[in-house]
Amino acid sequence: MQTTYQARRISKRRADELKKSGAITRAILLGMFSGFIIVEPTGSGMGDGEVLSEQEADYELQPVWHLGPKVTLREARRRLALEAGLAAGQLAGSTA
Repeated sequence: MQTTYQARRISKRRADELKKSGAITRAILLGMFSGFIIVEPTGSGMGDGEVLSEQEADYELQPVWHLGPKVTLREARRRLALEAGLAAGQLAGSTA
């Protein structure tokens, strides 16, 4: 059975709670310019903010807004089936 994922806003306080409890292992926590976003299994209730639509997630999960490693962003987009939304060079680190 394939797990489906959703992107959701999460407060710093809630993110810290999840990290301390170890419950974040099935999710990806992303530091963004606008705050934190968690890519979590649908219905898990890890995040404490709004669930992002597919279009919002595609916009928010862009390299220009992400503060962490590109590989983490790439995996988050893969879980949300958004990888086709970016040109291959944007996440591959090309300088061309």
